[in-house]
Order: sequence, then structure tokens, then C-alpha cells
Amino acid sequence: MKTVVRTIIFGLIIAALIVAFYFYLSNRTSSNEEKGQDVARTELETVLSKDISKDYPGTPRAVIKWHNRILQLYYNGKVENADITRLCDQDMLLWDADLLQLNPREVYLNTLNGSIADFRAHGRKIQSSDVADTDDVRYSKKDGRNLSYVIATYFITEGSGYTRIYQNYCMRQDSAGRWKILAFQLCDSVGNPVSEGNAIDLLQGAMQ
Repeated sequence: MKTVVRTIIFGLIIAALIVAFYFYLSNRTSSNEEKGQDVARTELETVLSKDISKDYPGTPRAVIKWHNRILQLYYNGKVENADITRLCDQDMLLWDADLLQLNPREVYLNTLNGSIADFRAHGRKIQSSDVADTDDVRYSKKDGRNLSYVIATYFITEGSGYTRIYQNYCMRQDSAGRWKILAFQLCDSVGNPVSEGNAIDLLQGAMQ
């Protein structure tokens, strides 16, 4: 009889431990998800709260780094439509006047929202982005205006697969000395143009 009682008690203890472990895992998963959401919200608030008119990125690399932070917020599925609009307005502050003229706000927003929806439908995410080193930034001059060229790298996942995309950004300095995005082009890792693949940016005004 004592053996039976001990067996029953032991079984109850094991069952209690299993239940406790289940709740631990459930709470930990929920906590991790909440932490991920908090990180995304913090990044969103950081980007949206920046006053670019007073604190404009000082170098070509810094401009593209800020632009990339906005792209990652667009495409990683954690922002609402109203936030996408606000992010777009923030991003457009980085654009050259000619690029703004080629991309009317409402038209671009419609295209952007469609692209974001397609990304989400296929489970794609921009896991990370990178910008070329300072020594790899190229400078030139055209029609008396200073130009710079910066290569950005995007690591994109889709399901268990991934791809790496390179884009070469051309920026032009405005009258206040600020570098503004003028155009972009898909390229390889060293900047040679490529014709295949999909660009991350949807801006009209790719380099000719």
C-alpha cells in the first residue's frame, strides 16, 4: 500500500513539474515576443522623434545609415499604416529636390504600401543592413555640384532562405552642404551595375 501511495505522490509531483515547466516556457515565449515588440517600438520612436532639419546626418554614410533604419522599420512587419506614413515623411527629408519631384508623396506611399504588403505576404524581412566603409565612399562633381556614391548591403530572409542585395546610392550636396539621396542602382559588392534582381528602394530615379 505504501508503495502505491508513494507511486501516486511521485506521479503527481512529476505532473506538477510538467505543468510548471509548460507555463514557464509559455511565459518566456510571451516575454521574448514582448521584448521584441518593445525594441521595435523604441526604434520607431527614436527614428520618428529625430528632428532632421536641426540634426541632419553629416556624411554620405550617415545619410544612408539613417535611410536604412527607416527601410528596416518599413519591411519588418512591426509598424502600423499611420507609422509608415510618418516614416515616409521622415525619409523624404533625405531626398534631393529632383528625386522629390519624380516621386510625388501620395503616389510613392501607395507603391510603398503595396511593396510592404508583398513583403509580409511572402514572409520576407530585412534582417540587417550595412554601409560601405568611409574609405570606399566615392566623390565626384557634375554641373558644379558635389556628388557622392555609397554602396549599401541588405540581408533579406524568406522562410529558411536568404539573399544579399547591394545598392549603390548617389547623393548630391545641396546649398546648405547636406547630402541628399538623388538616385540608386542595383549593383554587385564592388559597385558594378547588375540588371537582375529586385531593388529594395522603390524610388523613381535610378541612375542612368
